[in-house]
Amino acid sequence: MNTRFLETFVAVANLGSFRAAAEQLNVSQATVSSRISTLETELRVSLFDREFHATRITVAGAMILDKAQEILSTERTLRNTLSDPAKAVGRVRLGLVSSVVHTWLCDLIEEVTRCYPRLELELTVEPTPNIAAAFERGALDMLLTTDDRHDETCVCADLPPLAMGWFGPEEMRDETLTLADVVTRPLITFTRNSRPHTNVLALFSERGLRPSIVHCITSMAAIARLTQRGLGIATLPLTSDLLGPELYPLNVDAQLPPLPLYCIWRRSSDAATYKAIADLARDCAKRQQSLPHDVHVTSSTKPITPP
Repeated sequence: MNTRFLETFVAVANLGSFRAAAEQLNVSQATVSSRISTLETELRVSLFDREFHATRITVAGAMILDKAQEILSTERTLRNTLSDPAKAVGRVRLGLVSSVVHTWLCDLIEEVTRCYPRLELELTVEPTPNIAAAFERGALDMLLTTDDRHDETCVCADLPPLAMGWFGPEEMRDETLTLADVVTRPLITFTRNSRPHTNVLALFSERGLRPSIVHCITSMAAIARLTQRGLGIATLPLTSDLLGPELYPLNVDAQLPPLPLYCIWRRSSDAATYKAIADLARDCAKRQQSLPHDVHVTSSTKPITPP
């Protein structure tokens, strides 16, 4: 049974007029008449008396009116449940890069837990190419990544980027460096061909420079640890929770470009839930972006306090 026909029947019964029902439903009067006739044929009863241009509900119509209203109410409840992410139940498989893990991931998990307590997150932390491949084969539902993606099957939402900076061990805290100084030391950065890796190499290339040694590491925690031990100069997000008293921002005459971030999900039946999580991710990234991290040049002698 078509619920639009039931909706039309209830409208006519409540308003007492085919014309008034047509205006309320924003359809033609002929459409209202057709729907009522089809419903009467299906139920094998007359729902309205149409004598003398009056519209009076029949006994049979009155008998089913309450039931019709209950059916419509149930349908509205069902639609509201499906369209309200706050009522989401189940699991979302989220792939993300380590830059997010060590900046605002904890904030995101707290917000998802608060807003959608019945929703479970399954996290996969891998470099961008790995999570992109997993998403492509259907092993992940959403991505928080550094590479955008635009096609008809997916939504790609921009997130606030991460400010990046140069970092070194405590013994370098008072040094003022040029980019030419940096290339004489080992450089510790992200996975080869990742966005942070290509960004920093492009910065050197613009000055006609090439780092002597580049250590490409998947784990941000490992990058921080190696830098603390004095094994090179690192590029890290300025608001990373890995920054502490043994890892210092460096005064370098070249500023690193920000690291772009994107949230990607499929256009599917769960898209409302995915968009709700993306909105929370944007809010968390925006709050993190507003934290003080003016470490370039002026605060090269101060350690960064973890947010």
